[in-house]
This record gives sequence, C-alpha cells and structure tokens, in this order.
Amino acid sequence: MKAPSKILILLVVALFSRTQGLQAGEQTPGAVKADPDAWRFVSIPDFLNFDIEYPQKGWEDALGFIVGSMKKEDPAFAMVAGDLVMGHWGTKKEEIDRWADKYYPGWVQRFKDHNLKVYAALGDHEVADNPWRGAVATAVPFYKDAFRRHLGMPLNGPEHMQGTAFYWLHRNALFVSVDVFEKGKSKQGEIAAGVTDRQLEWFEKVVGEHGPKVDHIVVMGHTPILRPVRTFSSSGMLTVKGHDSDFWKVMGKHGVDLYLCGEVHAVTCTQRDGIQQVAHGGLIGRTTKPNYMVVTVHQDGLKLEIKEIDLLNGKGRLWQKNKSRGPWDTITITGERKKQGFTSIGKVVINKQSGAKKFEAASGFFIELNNPKK
Repeated sequence: MKAPSKILILLVVALFSRTQGLQAGEQTPGAVKADPDAWRFVSIPDFLNFDIEYPQKGWEDALGFIVGSMKKEDPAFAMVAGDLVMGHWGTKKEEIDRWADKYYPGWVQRFKDHNLKVYAALGDHEVADNPWRGAVATAVPFYKDAFRRHLGMPLNGPEHMQGTAFYWLHRNALFVSVDVFEKGKSKQGEIAAGVTDRQLEWFEKVVGEHGPKVDHIVVMGHTPILRPVRTFSSSGMLTVKGHDSDFWKVMGKHGVDLYLCGEVHAVTCTQRDGIQQVAHGGLIGRTTKPNYMVVTVHQDGLKLEIKEIDLLNGKGRLWQKNKSRGPWDTITITGERKKQGFTSIGKVVINKQSGAKKFEAASGFFIELNNPKK
C-alpha cells in the first residue's frame, strides 16, 4: 500500500480541526447556539377561510392529518392570522350570531381534538369580507362581537378592540395580534387596513413595556405590509401605506423580529428594517398546496421553516351562505403523500448572537431574489 499523499493528510487534519472547532462551540453559517430550552410554535393563516361543518364529510381525514402534523412539531401553540370562516352572514346581529354559533365551535374543536392551543387574529372574512359599505360596514361590530365570544382571545387590548387585538407572553418571547380592520376610507369602503390612533398607542405601549424583557417579538396581523406579494384567489388587501405606515415604523423602532400575515393565500417572504415578514397559509378547499410554518425559538435566534403538502380536491362544491362559489366538496391527501409528510419549501435563521440581527442560510421562498417585482 502506498503511503498517504501530503494532500490527503492535510485534508484529514483540516477535517479533524473543523470537527473539533464545532464541538467546542464554533457555529456553522446560519446556526444558533445549542439550546436545551428551545421551543416551537406554528403558523397557518387562512385556516380554513370557508364555512365548514363539523364533522364535514370528505374533509376530516385531510384536516386531521394537517392539524396532526402541526401537533407533531411539538409546538407550544398555533397562530392563525385570520380568515377562519367564509363569514358572509348578513348584516343583522341575530343572523350573524346564528351562523357564528354554527361554524365557529367546529373550527375551535378541530384544534382541541389535537390538544393544540391556538391564537387567532381577525381576518376580513371574520368581519363580513370586503368591501365594507353601507349596512355591511355598520354590521362590523356585530361580527367582531361574535369572534370575541367564540374564540376567547385575551382581553388585554385597547378598550375598543377587546378580544380582537391582544398580546401574550410565552417564555422568552412577546406576541402581539393586531386588529387591522379600522374605520377609514379606502378602496375597500369604510374600512382601511392598518394600525393607527388608539390601537397604535396601545401597541407601542405593549412592545415598549414588554419588549426589553424578552429575547424576541412576534406580531400577527391579517394583511401584508411589505409589498409586492404573491396572490392566489384573493382580493390582495394590503395594509395602508405599507412600509411607510406608522405601524411599520413602530415595529422597527422596538426591534420586532417577525410579522406574520395571511390574506393572499400564497407565500412571499420579505425582510426589511430587521423585520421578517412572512405571508403564507391555507385557503384549504381551494388550494392544492396548503402550508404551515414552524418556528424554533432559541435564546439568541429564531429558525423558520415553511412546509407544504399536496391536496387532491373534489369535483363538486360545498354550499356557502351568500357566496356563489364555495370550496370543493372533498379534499384528500393520498396515503403515499401522507407517508412523505409535509416537505420543506423554505428556511431562514434570524441570528441575534452578536447583538446585530442577521438573516442567514435562506433557502426556498426566503430567497428574496425570487420574489415578485413591483
């Protein structure tokens, strides 16, 4: 046998040195320090976006697999950035309450069946759907009352938005869910999507008081702020003034790490001013590729991964009140696809080890060069 070449010996030495360095705590690009106290949460906006019975024939097997897959991530909770139901329930309080009593309990129960705690934001479909004009605009408070009653979110928001804007603390992170459906004039009628005035004052007080005491801040709202974003079967409602809004400026001022939103039923990930916006989610019953995101929370960073699965939709349609085109009558995940499970379509690490926030190891949808152009 020939003696090992000098090049081979050098390669072996270099590999050994690299291994020893990693064992000593050296970090690979996009890594955060090993953390035995790391924990997780999941995000799935626009789940379900339709009025669905419980149980719903032809749906429960697939829905059970989707929620069960999230539960297997071992999350502390799930976050749903709005659009739970179809919500075209009329303009009278009595009829709104009647339909809310029919559809909200089943939505809540699906998460309870998997012992998965959920925090839900208000979406446009929880307030009758856009545009808001005349009697529809007048009915918005009735819709918000129904959401508040059935979802049971924390009652620590601004006085005029109790149960629709709220915050919670979990271990080393602060979470804030905002109600972007404020009175104002816009293309959407008498609602202008945003966080302004009294709600903005409340928001800044919450992040100002609790932010310095935690490692991370996550904000959830239904409408995207940064644009452009991909859309699928959506009106594409966006937060008024976008990056120039006072809401975005306050988030940047107080070091918010992550803004989660839905509405557009497609995936776009954009980072600006130290904030990662992730627009993604469901529309289960119309899409063929629902997704969720799992976030692993460390002391010195966040690891984000979006995962999707393939659905086969039926050929008929389910009835929806005051909506001519409902979801497909069946949704199916094949046995072969279940074995494969949800597959990754994008990752990024928000690394805060050095104090300066870095966005590292981006792949898939987190590579912004692939984002839609203005």
